[in-house]
Amino acid sequence: MRTKLLRLMITLLMAGAAVVLSLHALQAAPPTPATTQQTADQPSAVKQAIYWMVREFQNDDGGYASSSAGANQADSTVSATLDAVLALSAAGYPAGAIFPGEPAAPLDYLTAHSDDVMAFAAENGGQAGKVVMALTAAAVDPRAFAGHDYVDALQAHYEPSGAYGVADPYKQAIAMLGVAAARETLPAAAAVWLEDQQADDGSWDDGFGTPRNADATALVIMALVAAGRPADSPAVEAAVDFLADTQLAKGWEYGSGFGANVNSTALVIQALSALGEPWVASTGAWVVDGQSPLAVLLGYQSASGAFQSDFGQGPFDDFYATVQAIPAVAGRPFPLPARLEAARAALSCVEGMQDDATGGWAPFAGNAVDAQGTSRAIQAIAALGEDPRAARWTTPGGTDAVEALAELTPDYLSGGRGGRVGIVMQGVVAAGPPAEVADFAGLNLPLLMSGYLSPTGEYDSTAFGIFAHGEAMLGLLAAEQPVAPSAVDVLLATQSDGDWGDPDSNGMALQVLGGLSIGGRTGTIAALRASQTVDGGWGFGGAVSPSSSAEVVQGLVAVGGNPFGPDWSRVVDGRLTNAADAVLAAQAGNGCWPNAFGPGDDPYSTADAILLLTRRPDWGFWDNYLPLVR
Repeated sequence: MRTKLLRLMITLLMAGAAVVLSLHALQAAPPTPATTQQTADQPSAVKQAIYWMVREFQNDDGGYASSSAGANQADSTVSATLDAVLALSAAGYPAGAIFPGEPAAPLDYLTAHSDDVMAFAAENGGQAGKVVMALTAAAVDPRAFAGHDYVDALQAHYEPSGAYGVADPYKQAIAMLGVAAARETLPAAAAVWLEDQQADDGSWDDGFGTPRNADATALVIMALVAAGRPADSPAVEAAVDFLADTQLAKGWEYGSGFGANVNSTALVIQALSALGEPWVASTGAWVVDGQSPLAVLLGYQSASGAFQSDFGQGPFDDFYATVQAIPAVAGRPFPLPARLEAARAALSCVEGMQDDATGGWAPFAGNAVDAQGTSRAIQAIAALGEDPRAARWTTPGGTDAVEALAELTPDYLSGGRGGRVGIVMQGVVAAGPPAEVADFAGLNLPLLMSGYLSPTGEYDSTAFGIFAHGEAMLGLLAAEQPVAPSAVDVLLATQSDGDWGDPDSNGMALQVLGGLSIGGRTGTIAALRASQTVDGGWGFGGAVSPSSSAEVVQGLVAVGGNPFGPDWSRVVDGRLTNAADAVLAAQAGNGCWPNAFGPGDDPYSTADAILLLTRRPDWGFWDNYLPLVR
């Protein structure tokens, strides 16, 4: 078992975080004094809070304890681990990836204790909703996690009254948020049940007999918004009035006389964010004594990165304060974005765009079916773990997606060079056996590719950019075939200070370099930062493109980056937004992404969006971003 010192040393080396000593038992230890909040902005505040949470409180099994003085001081529990998963996901960090120096991740704990998780979910709809919220936020399937279907477990709690097997608004709200997170339809009666529990002052209680409870009121607001209630609905307006009336100089309190605290303030901020209220503005209705709710919340953060509580003996760094503050500082209301659920909806769109006659797909809206569009669709299908030969992807005439690709390949390759071969190879590899690149559609694709390699090292023309040349190399890398060193030289020769000219090319270059285990250039990262849109994505002319964003996201992941974390997030109206958020904002109700250049849904954008949403980055510590020397 590693020691605490090892954990802290690795964290310091990898993240540049300050080394802090573990806490003794809270009951016996002198409280840690409050210190001035040290981070300059929301992304930094979120990042430092996450680092503190993981290095100080994560147990060796990847879980978290409900009541503990620090890591490995008490047994992990399902509930506390779900809280940590929600915090990690809100910050854009992967709950399934192992933090440097740790032996396991939170999803490892939940997987190993799947029966305990199911027993937790079986108690009531609130607990089942919490499981579903956490799993969807972590981009894993709540319908098939470690052998259990938690969406089914949640729905099984629903009663004719509208309640999800609960007796209080707090748990009902969490249950409803879980249903919404899974993109299931919320019954009208569920929201009515909540509204019927509202007190005359606009608040809801927490089930423990605490009237005028800000925590429950905030959660209910989020649940009602998720159910489609507008901000000017009577129940929501009354709740907002209650929050305005009970706001204190230091935030909000759990109930009358308890005093302001981090947890209540954080939940209220999430509710205000869900409503689009100006909770970060330095002037306006939510500013008290010159401080916005955001400024008040950040005032509770200590130099260690933790958020502090005070139960009468002085402020101390507190796990529960920190884990609940993180989503609020990120400006993210519940339910958190569910990338995998969005990708599943997009796959239904891809299904609807399959051509019944050929079994293939067009590359772009309005184009004819070809191998390019079909290869990309197959990659999207495989990215969600489905078999492109399955009945879902087989036409009424009996042609499946892989057979369609084989039929379309010869004609497609007759009009191009290595780039087209690489595109087909990527689809063949995604399809998996029995399809093989060495014998597909009667062709040996790697051998065909070698014939396109020019004396100067080009697999395809680079006269108008690296894209075709890059697709060729990606096809070889996907098939685990060697890439000619001269081709790599050509790629590197076409950049200027690490910039290949546009986000798509920079993203593709990183994919190739990552596949070759060559670190990305600092200039490439700088170019991508400069070209990132204000809402966190990439595209052209300031508009987000799913395809451009997908190329960049795949490239950053390929070289060890985390495009969903705070380092790649922009702040929009107080909310951390990344490339996934920017792309999700354009998804239509039918799961598709629209054609940016005309009418209809676009198959290429939709397939690319799936590839983006299903990426699973690591933590994103970039010790490999050093200039290449060649």
